[in-house]
Amino acid sequence: MKNEKKQHGSLAVQKRILLVIHLAVFSIFVAGVSMIYCNANFKKGLQWMNSETYEESPAFNALLREETAEILNYVRYRDVFESGGEVDYDNEVFAYSTGSGDEEIWTVNNVLEYAEQHGYYFDNDYNVRQDPAAPQGDGTTYPVTWRAYRSQEKLAGPGSAFVTLDYMTREVMTLLGDYHRSEQRYNSGSSNLFYEIGLEGRRIYTNRTGLTEDLARSFGKYVILESGQPDPDNNLSESPEEILSLIRRENGSFQADYKVILVVDTNYPYQDAFYEGLKDYGRQRRAYAIGLVLAMTGAPLLLLTLVLLLRLSGHAEAGTSEITLTRFDRRMPEANLLFAGAGCIILVFLADKTAARLMHMVTPEQFWAFGEKMITDVVIYLCMLPLLFSLTRAMKAGILWDNSFMKRLGILAAEFSRNITFARRFSIYYGAFVFLNVFLVLVFAWLLFCRNSLLSRLAMFVPLVILAFVDIWYFQKLYRKQEEFDKLAGAIRGLGTSSGADILDLSEFEGREAEIAGLINHVNEGLQAALETQVRSERMKAELITNVSHDIKTPLTSIINYVDLMKRAKPEDPLILSYLEILDKKSQHLKTLTEDLVEASKASTGNIQINAADIDFVELAEQSNGEFEEKFRERNLTLVGTFPKEQILIHADGQHLWRVLENLYNNAFKYAMENSRVYVGFEKHDGKVQFTMKNISANPLNISPEELTERFVRGDVSRTTEGSGLGLSIARSLTELQGGEFRIEIDGDYYKASLIFDIVSPS
Repeated sequence: MKNEKKQHGSLAVQKRILLVIHLAVFSIFVAGVSMIYCNANFKKGLQWMNSETYEESPAFNALLREETAEILNYVRYRDVFESGGEVDYDNEVFAYSTGSGDEEIWTVNNVLEYAEQHGYYFDNDYNVRQDPAAPQGDGTTYPVTWRAYRSQEKLAGPGSAFVTLDYMTREVMTLLGDYHRSEQRYNSGSSNLFYEIGLEGRRIYTNRTGLTEDLARSFGKYVILESGQPDPDNNLSESPEEILSLIRRENGSFQADYKVILVVDTNYPYQDAFYEGLKDYGRQRRAYAIGLVLAMTGAPLLLLTLVLLLRLSGHAEAGTSEITLTRFDRRMPEANLLFAGAGCIILVFLADKTAARLMHMVTPEQFWAFGEKMITDVVIYLCMLPLLFSLTRAMKAGILWDNSFMKRLGILAAEFSRNITFARRFSIYYGAFVFLNVFLVLVFAWLLFCRNSLLSRLAMFVPLVILAFVDIWYFQKLYRKQEEFDKLAGAIRGLGTSSGADILDLSEFEGREAEIAGLINHVNEGLQAALETQVRSERMKAELITNVSHDIKTPLTSIINYVDLMKRAKPEDPLILSYLEILDKKSQHLKTLTEDLVEASKASTGNIQINAADIDFVELAEQSNGEFEEKFRERNLTLVGTFPKEQILIHADGQHLWRVLENLYNNAFKYAMENSRVYVGFEKHDGKVQFTMKNISANPLNISPEELTERFVRGDVSRTTEGSGLGLSIARSLTELQGGEFRIEIDGDYYKASLIFDIVSPS
């Protein structure tokens, strides 16, 4: 007992320690991702760490553009505030129109005097401030007619010119402060940026005497721009087109002459903006490297600790398979998911009102959006972690699927699908498939085009994976259904031919198809039983016909022999002679009937040996025509034969084919209308030859061609003619046994019989 408690306690301690490690690693991973994302060089990738220097970075080029703009403003301010290289407070800065229509011109001194009267002053950084206790201006607005620092300005409208003197004072003082600030930055000998600017109609400004082009190229990074020069002379990593645009705009015309030299001493002897940029660039590289290490180290450790926690989750004792479940674990997993989701929403709302506000106090505004997103993701992860452990325990215990709403819904859907038509079920499935595809594509498009965060870029692969899974699953499902339909169709085609009772394995089907497969098996069992009964019946009929025919044949032979002996005795009584003729005729008819019956039985069962060879069909038909021509005259029937001159070879048994022709001629002799014609001829088409016999029937043919070829069926319904009703049946069976086709066509009293065989090419 003590050992069990000790093991239980040891496992619980392991879980707690592992959970603490997991949360610590999670914090490290979050910190690493934050350091990477919040870096100004985030989108450059690892190549930036290996090859790029500060002087080649966009940050350096952007700073150079900003500094150039400041220098050009400084040059403009010097034209406004200086005379002879010194500040001249008597310089005129703006003019306005008074109420009487006169123009009032103000100098720098006028502005400073007004500023002193109304409490305006400069702080240590030359920013304009105002004493709240000083007297305020009267608020009167005047139309400003001219500004020395905006000589090329175009007003947006008449109202734009009306301003107060306080406004103009603050504006001029702001420009004067910018002038003094730029003077300290660039002309005090503490700037790593050297310049020489010469614009048309204005004097040359520089902060380094004797700055030549050769000297500029020796410092580090330089830009030399000169009017008439097609390509700027520079060694920057980006084209200085924006700097060129600034100079042309300041010069007032694209045609005006200019020459500008800008140089950055990349040894950075002074601690100016470029020096601070270099330090910041180095800090960003170090922060990016640290973030990469933290993220790349934290990610696998995070995954490893999570896998270990999931592996230990639910086990109360080490080495046992028994799973300990909580009340929460036994609930419907979908309900737990909704509960966890609701908790996440509440906690995210509270975090937005507390943690996000605290984050705003300690981070720059440019990182607020990312910080809020990261806080939301952390809250969601910490909320979903207990749910993940709960689902894992339920899965290990084998109750996850059994307790799920999806299983119950699947059972209901299966019941529903078994009770609806195939067309309706397919419509429902296809509609759901299309809706899910459209929804996932829209989610992917929204994440791709409407969201720019790192997490959204990673998350946009989720709908793609789900979309691929859904499409593959649906295709597999559809393919399997088609396989089931193919099996059902094959089973229907094979009904009655399968040797087994069950022609379909019900385990290979599901839903309504399984029910139909069971019905097909049941029908097949009935067909098998019926076929077996029919086969036994046919076998018994054949045996009965054979046995009866054999039993009749012996006494019939005796009767025929005795009738022949009695006729040879030549009795004198004419009545006896007439009786003997009748006995002879009827016994011969009975003999023929018996032989036809045996032959029909053998032909229908295929129990006849076929000795096929290449024979001339035309020659055989001509022989038959000649043999029956005299017989046909007895009933005033005229044989009209149309035979080709060339021979037509077919592969058949000559003896059996002669029997087929004999039956056709005998059938015409018996049933054709007297004093009519019987037409016999050949036709060739598509590699086949067709022998036809046509005549007009003496009796109405109120019967179908199929019935006429059945056994014991005669065209003479009144049965006044002699016949067994087996001739055409025998002819059809013998023709089919030889690979031919036997056809009969009836149209009123018109009768046509056809034999069709493949033509054999002569070798």
